[in-house]
Amino acid sequence: MKLVTIPGSGECFDLDRPGAVTAWNRALNRRYAMENLRRHPRGIVRSIEARRRSRIAALVPCFESALDLGAEDGSLAVSWSVKGGRTVLLDLDPAMLRRASGARVAADAARLPFSGSSFDLVVMSAILEHMVEPPALLAEVHRVLRPSGRIVAYVPWDGAVVFLKRWARRLGFGLGALHAELAPGHLRTFDRERLERLFTPACRNKRIRLDPLSLGFYIEARVV
Repeated sequence: MKLVTIPGSGECFDLDRPGAVTAWNRALNRRYAMENLRRHPRGIVRSIEARRRSRIAALVPCFESALDLGAEDGSLAVSWSVKGGRTVLLDLDPAMLRRASGARVAADAARLPFSGSSFDLVVMSAILEHMVEPPALLAEVHRVLRPSGRIVAYVPWDGAVVFLKRWARRLGFGLGALHAELAPGHLRTFDRERLERLFTPACRNKRIRLDPLSLGFYIEARVV
């Protein structure tokens, strides 16, 4: 049994129950959607979020067909749209996708509703830490990518984020709308070693870089 609680709401979900992951994700989005970071009251938070989005867009190569996992409102994909053809936006929450334009699919990233070799690029920004089983997601990404397909991913450096937030609290700096501990919805934390282990079985030519200024790891890889 995997019980998770949404801070500030008291809502509790057993993620082992059918449909619970979807309900949990929608409840999270009502309170803690990533779009909140773009309009956070503290400028430093907005700056970190802007850098994350800019770096992901810079890493995206030219492509024919791309899949954006955890796309929310589709605003991130807009930043790389000039680099290729069709981008499919996938999110577990249909309410988030209704604000996006273009090809949209409401589905679980761990069970992608696409045939094999459908895309030459998959972008995963701030999604791995929310997955119940990250290896299952990587297996699905491998399945839907064409041979030598590309992966671009971002994973937050949660260890540093929690450390900085705790010190900010001790020094008397208010966090505003930013949650004080591990971000709501994060089921696990990653460091470079864990990311190496996760991506190694299915990927080659991978590159994992830590960017302290955006408090996260950026991964580029090709499938085997």
